[in-house]
Amino acid sequence: MFLPYFYRVLQRSWWLIALSVLAAWTISLTVSFLTTPIYRAHASLIVFPNANLTSSRDVVTSLDTLDKRSITSTYEGILTSERIFNDTVKSLNLPENEKPLYKRYTVVKPDSNTIDLYVEGTEPNLVAKITNGLGENGIRYIKGIYQVFDIAFLDQAAPPKVRYKPEALRDGGIAAAIGLLIGLFLSIVVDQLREPFEALRRRSITDKLSGAFTQTHFRRLLDQEIAANPTEPLSLAILELEGMQDLLQEIPEPMLSQLLHKVTDILRKQLRGNDVVGKWIGARYALLLAGTPGKAAARTMERIRQVLTEPLTLESSSESVQLNPCIGLTERLAEDEPSTQLIQRAENALDQAKQSEQKLVFYAPADLEGVL
Repeated sequence: MFLPYFYRVLQRSWWLIALSVLAAWTISLTVSFLTTPIYRAHASLIVFPNANLTSSRDVVTSLDTLDKRSITSTYEGILTSERIFNDTVKSLNLPENEKPLYKRYTVVKPDSNTIDLYVEGTEPNLVAKITNGLGENGIRYIKGIYQVFDIAFLDQAAPPKVRYKPEALRDGGIAAAIGLLIGLFLSIVVDQLREPFEALRRRSITDKLSGAFTQTHFRRLLDQEIAANPTEPLSLAILELEGMQDLLQEIPEPMLSQLLHKVTDILRKQLRGNDVVGKWIGARYALLLAGTPGKAAARTMERIRQVLTEPLTLESSSESVQLNPCIGLTERLAEDEPSTQLIQRAENALDQAKQSEQKLVFYAPADLEGVL
């Protein structure tokens, strides 16, 4: 159940997911580029019983104390203390305002009496000097107050050659993963909102009584078709159901809606998928046949007229209605011809059709004019 839905979301909103990943990755790379590089230096120290202990009992006792980690933790605190840090940076002539740029911390490995000392900062040579200085000053201070245990360097710090952070590739990968999750979340949200918004959009462009497009939206589609395909043939028809003129004010709205919906369904079935059916004024419909020359459109309109000439039965009342359709048809005569001229010619053709016996008039250039 979830997988088909997820696949549908990916098909609809893959671009949103890709955009989220690209945006997150770009932001990460930009931040990495603009962020001041941070370097980290590392030194290791070891804590052990003092070699000057006089008896084996003292050695055993000191080892037992060392196993309790209290000594190692104490030495950690000394190495990273403010006092040791201030003494170290003072000896290196580091300006007071640059002190916050350098962070220090220690890590003790499990089941080990070694202490890893780290310093992070913006200058690779200076972080190494501060690390070694903390170690040296810490060792000197510890030896002055503790006699049972000793501490010494295992490895001194060397200037780092590669910055510790930001790591562009790692951070970019993490950002891309976060962007992927955000994109998936947004895609699901958009998909959930799509149907309500689509329903609202359809409601705003659809005539409530007939189910066809509103006149305003039909005009918009006509203008778009004229602009998008200036050299393609285009036909426009205005259809009036004379038999419905009196019914518009007499029958209840539900019955009227049922009747108009039936007419709309008939028109759509008789037309192609890219043709447009719009509700015009009163008992009139507008039909846009994109890519259809006038002669072919005239044959289609005649077929529609014949279908609508048959009585239409209302399901709710079992009554039959004679629609008496009349159709005025025209086609585009010039590439730059505005929609208003097309509509005016179609309405003029409809006026002529209402006076003719055939009830269908095709308004064409002079050699094609006439009643069909």
